[in-house]
Amino acid sequence: GMLVAFANVYADLAEAITARKEGRTADPIACHFPTAVDGLRSIAAIRAAVESSRNGGHWTDARPPSLR
Repeated sequence: GMLVAFANVYADLAEAITARKEGRTADPIACHFPTAVDGLRSIAAIRAAVESSRNGGHWTDARPPSLR
């Protein structure tokens, strides 16, 4: 299943890139791929988990500073 999942992400991304090059709107069904903001949020969540662990499990804001 993992290979098919990645294939779907790449196919959706290819549709978005092709649509932009052709000056058309991408198929809305094919717009399910992670963005740079998704990556930023994922990294921030990991950093918050590590910081929380170092602070005895205290709650830590997991939002990236640029999105607070």
